[in-house]
Amino acid sequence: MGALVKNKLDDFFSLLEQREAYIARINKLDEAAGTILMNDEMERQLQDILAFEKKIQLILQQLSKKLGQQVRFAQNETFLTKQYEESISVSRGIFYDEKK
Repeated sequence: MGALVKNKLDDFFSLLEQREAYIARINKLDEAAGTILMNDEMERQLQDILAFEKKIQLILQQLSKKLGQQVRFAQNETFLTKQYEESISVSRGIFYDEKK
């Protein structure tokens, strides 16, 4: 899991759990409200969820960016290795580029 920063991942899972708790509270309020579509408490809970959603999205973007950079680095490293691995021959300590 070297690609992911440990504390960012912990924050991410913590935020997901908190969001789930808010969603459960809203569901209970919704059931208790009956025919009322939205009350003040539900609206407040939804505002709190939006704050968690923003934090979650930020962490996901940061992790996605890091993973993308690592994938590009690995692809570039593989490309360079393949490009020069077969093209260099050695004769008496002298390196020749077979492409020229």
